[in-house]
Parts: sequence; C-alpha cells; structure tokens
Amino acid sequence: MRRHRREACSPIHLMREAFTLEQLQELWAKLNLRYFRGTLPAVDIEWSPRLTASSGMFVSRIGPRTRTTGSADPPPGGRLIRLSLPLLQRQSDQEILSTLAHEMIHQWQFDVLKKRPNHGSDFREKMAAMNRDGLGITIRHDLDDAVRALAKYAWRCLRCGRVYERQRRTIRPRHHQCGACRGQLRELV
Repeated sequence: MRRHRREACSPIHLMREAFTLEQLQELWAKLNLRYFRGTLPAVDIEWSPRLTASSGMFVSRIGPRTRTTGSADPPPGGRLIRLSLPLLQRQSDQEILSTLAHEMIHQWQFDVLKKRPNHGSDFREKMAAMNRDGLGITIRHDLDDAVRALAKYAWRCLRCGRVYERQRRTIRPRHHQCGACRGQLRELV
C-alpha cells in the first residue's frame, strides 16, 4: 500500500500534457498530502496573463495569524497561487510542477509556520526534502531570457552603462539611481 501511494505522488505520475486549473488543483492536493501532510489550507490557483516578472507568486489577502471561521479553509479569496501564463506556457511540465511546489513552500511558511514567506533556511530545508524525490525546485528559475523578451522599457546608467529592463515603467530617473554605482539613469527609447 505504501509503495502504491509513493508511485501515485511521484512527479512523473503527476505530469500531464497540459495543466488545466482543475489539474493544477489536483496536483496541489497530492503535493499537499505528500510533502505537507495535508496541513495547507485550500488555495485558489490561477494562470495570470499579467505576471511577467516571475514564474509564480503566493498571495494572501489576510494575515498568517488570522483565525478562520472554524473551518480549515480560509475565507474565499484569502489565499492565491498565481502562475505566469506568458513565462510558463512554453515550459515543460517539470518547470510548472517545480514552480507550483516553490509557491506551496511559501504558502507553508505563511500558513503553517506563521512567517512571512522568504527563501531562508526553513524554505531551503523543505525544498531540499522535496527535491530528494526529483521535483527540481529552485530559488531562481532559468527563465531570464523569457522575462527579458517581455520587457517593454529599459533604462541605462549614464556612468557605468548598466541596463535595467522592466515590463512596466516603474523606474523614475528623477527618483531612482543605478544600484551599482549610484549614477543617473536615462530611459532608452
């Protein structure tokens, strides 16, 4: 029985040709049982066409210490895992699986450990335990080229030449300066 259970949760068994939201919820539930002993409260998962700076994001609209109404589930809309449609749509199932697992570790930090999500020692320990089964979770993804391809705006430091690329016009040269040399930034057109 134990062996059968392990096979049912292996990454290879969980991968699909394409992940619908329903399949992502099923995958989340299997990972929750296997790696978090079912302690994570239910969370909505969505494909976000606007998330372009990272491959995934765990979002909570209520604090980690907020009591729920007697149920193990938070209020509707209380928790959310967003996965980037533009960055992940051409990636392998393994990349999507590892991104979901990464965000689940953040959810575990928030909901179970009652900590602000980060990439500190508890994150790294949980990541290492899950990676022993081949999940391939990382702290930084290899999607830098895809992120750069989505950048619409860029600024160059007039002193050292460093270029800052963004999907939105978030850098204001009058208020921001180069992080490397403190030089003045100029938008590239």
